[in-house]
Amino acid sequence: MRGIASIIVMFHHFCLAFLPWIKEPYPKGLAGTPFAWIMRGESAVTFFFVLSGFVLALKFYRRPEYKSLLISALKRLPRLMGPAAVSICCGFLILFFSLHYNEEAALITGSDWLKTFGNAYLPQDFTPTPASAIGQFLLVFLLKNHFWYNSNLWTMRYEYFGSLLVFLLCGLTMRRSSIVQLILMIGSAYLLWRYGHALLPFAAGTYLAFLFASTGMKAVDNIWIAALVGLISVLLLCSLDLDLQIAGSIGLMVCLIYCPKLARPLSGRLGRLLGRFSFPLYLVHFLVIASVSSLGFATMYDWCGSYAWAATVAGIITVLVSLAAAIPLLLFDERWVATVNDIASMVSRNAAAMYKARFPISD
Repeated sequence: MRGIASIIVMFHHFCLAFLPWIKEPYPKGLAGTPFAWIMRGESAVTFFFVLSGFVLALKFYRRPEYKSLLISALKRLPRLMGPAAVSICCGFLILFFSLHYNEEAALITGSDWLKTFGNAYLPQDFTPTPASAIGQFLLVFLLKNHFWYNSNLWTMRYEYFGSLLVFLLCGLTMRRSSIVQLILMIGSAYLLWRYGHALLPFAAGTYLAFLFASTGMKAVDNIWIAALVGLISVLLLCSLDLDLQIAGSIGLMVCLIYCPKLARPLSGRLGRLLGRFSFPLYLVHFLVIASVSSLGFATMYDWCGSYAWAATVAGIITVLVSLAAAIPLLLFDERWVATVNDIASMVSRNAAAMYKARFPISD
């Protein structure tokens, strides 16, 4: 499902760049139709956030360990920072060596999003420098509108603070009585809905993980009921309303979690491969759109004058080059995660040894 969500985000950005009218209401576009979900990148991101909250919280509700929770919170930033830093370097090189052709393509497509480098909020008279790129390695996780070299990284700030929220909620609710857990969850849900709405998807995923860990695997045998819930969830994901997107994300996850028959087609080798590619594909595809896809679009349009052929060429380039560019980033990401985990384990062992040496337990 992560891989499918990444593909939807890629198609969403492709439409913003080269088919901007498809975002308009029917009959000109797909907005307001049951097919809107295939280009609703906002809903795919919400699903990412709900899924992230679920995955991060589930292991702590199954095995509530405060030490592991603290270690996970401490290593979350470096885990996200490595792949993001690689994409920032790529974005810097594209801008520094003027390998971006988004403005030329935007003159033809009329896309303001493409013209502004994906709404990157570049400062006036912006000049790419190594210093600003290095600064963005950290700022992209802490401050708003600091994703100049890859506008897809706007989600990293929410992902990081949402992850910390998940760990906080887990720490507050683990090893509590059922009544206390219920009160804390209801109270936190209300506070987030009122004052931290953007982080509510992570809390929703956390609550779903708690429910799943508490009830266990209770499969639903009736695939038609699960399919109906899934269909309603997809329709909710067509909305631009965040609350409906969260409801759709939860419904889709519930029917896949509790109905193995429905989830089985997504659990094979291709499904796992899509899952592995999800994060690298998400990070690289905009840079491909702003560079080689835009170049291919503008070149083809100038050569034959056909918008349809130009968009087709841009689509083929976007898919093939994004997949090719995601492979080295995938290999780096897997090695990076292993390295972060190894360092975290080593630091944890050393800290435990120092604590025992300083405070020995007397017989």
